[in-house]
Amino acid sequence: MYKIKYLITGHEFLLPEETAKELKEKFPNDYKIIEKNGKKFNDAEKKKPAKDGSIRDLVLDNSEG
Repeated sequence: MYKIKYLITGHEFLLPEETAKELKEKFPNDYKIIEKNGKKFNDAEKKKPAKDGSIRDLVLDNSEG
């Protein structure tokens, strides 16, 4: 059993492995795996790439040197 957290509302669910993996694959930014089979699990969050039209490129200097 996997314990996952729905990041948008903060609700936690205890689900079978198949269901938890399916949700994580379909919605990687909405769910976080907290525990796998009763053991704590560190689910690294993936960073979203900057969207076009963002001011991030204007603020950060990406040149090397």
